[in-house]
Amino acid sequence: MYISVATANLYYLPFAQAIDIIAAAGYADVELALFWEGGAWAMAQHLRGLSGREAARILARAGLRVASIHDGGGLLPRADSVAGYVNPLLREYIDALGEAPDCIVFHPPHAAGAAGEGWWREMALQVVQTLDAYRADCGAVTLENAPLLDGFTVPLTAPADLGAFCAQHGIGVTLDTTHYAQMGVDVPAAAAALRGAVRSVHLSDYADGRSHVFVGEGSINLPAVLRALDGAALYGVTLECSVGFPREDVRRMAPADMVERLRLAGERLRAWLACAGEERPVG
Repeated sequence: MYISVATANLYYLPFAQAIDIIAAAGYADVELALFWEGGAWAMAQHLRGLSGREAARILARAGLRVASIHDGGGLLPRADSVAGYVNPLLREYIDALGEAPDCIVFHPPHAAGAAGEGWWREMALQVVQTLDAYRADCGAVTLENAPLLDGFTVPLTAPADLGAFCAQHGIGVTLDTTHYAQMGVDVPAAAAALRGAVRSVHLSDYADGRSHVFVGEGSINLPAVLRALDGAALYGVTLECSVGFPREDVRRMAPADMVERLRLAGERLRAWLACAGEERPVG
């Protein structure tokens, strides 16, 4: 099982510098978040204009493997079509890397405005067919639980709905701990409900309205989340955290300090995983 760091959280640094920080913190794997921009929504801005070949070269120079790819898209230009649902950079980056990642993580589709009551029933099969095209490119295609977003209709926000949909269509789940915490959902209970469907985890903490907090520095019972999951079904855990203490601006943090914070986050995660493995029932 891999332990990786999400490049998405270091979007404010040049991509090469972000990769060097992750490598210096002792990691061998990353989750590569692809650049996406739609309206006010932007992700992985440090990859803007950077080709898949250039990104692959930077990763290879640092000796890092891409364990998973975060598509990062999901906004539907039109509510009645999946055109534009998948990040247009995804195929280029998969081909440039030359090696299949363990997981490709997608968002559920986000439709602008208040889509009609039957919207998701009509769109669901189209979304599944779109994701099917990427099954051969990785070990698992997953949907990440997404929070409600102002101005958009977002399906599958309840753990039971996400789990049932993914089980029905043979899709994995990426459990994002911050997203459930943002919605007031009991995160360990959500992990237990989704147990066998979870293929990867976006692990971060949550504190007083601040999301993607460094693990162990917030209010989520993260060890309980990891204990609730089926370790045999899990491909890996990605640290998707870069937010520090109140009034601490990580964008001004010295690179050496960020290296240390990420190193400590990995140390905590490995200890929790060891305990979770010991406490899970055998068989």
